Amino acid sequence: MALLEGLNPQQLEAVTLPHQSALILAGAGSGKTRVLTTRIAWLIQTGQIGPQALLAVTFTNKAAREMLIRISGMLRSTPAACGSAPSTGCAIAFLRAHYRDAGLPQTFQILDSADQLAMVKRVMKSLSIDDEKVPAKQAQYFINGAKEQDYAPRRSKPSTIFRASW
Repeated sequence: MALLEGLNPQQLEAVTLPHQSALILAGAGSGKTRVLTTRIAWLIQTGQIGPQALLAVTFTNKAAREMLIRISGMLRSTPAACGSAPSTGCAIAFLRAHYRDAGLPQTFQILDSADQLAMVKRVMKSLSIDDEKVPAKQAQYFINGAKEQDYAPRRSKPSTIFRASW
């Protein structure tokens, strides 16, 4: 099936999991969005589920738009034919209601990578850190890498249904 071409074995396994809820956890740059969008397109294309019966949740509007564009491209259809756009509001509402359980402050914010970089630059400037010696982008990569390794303070590892390691 052309839809599955180019996936590595772990990605293929995640995409073709049986029709059920699935939690896909993988590091930055590992192809999570590709896996999720391909899985949605695969479920629709194989007739396992109709587009109106799907719920995809992201944390940024940018990610939701990107997923919808990718899915519609894979299915060679208009975005409207792919069902509801991936949602950000559901994820945020859930976290706002359960911020204590998630170990988050009540006033947490979700930042996309551009917002993260802007914040790193502001913090570095406030600490008089020379951007020539430590580029903000490099500091951002370091911070994201530490988070991927669960070095974030007061953060516990979630239980998982499926943990990818590609």
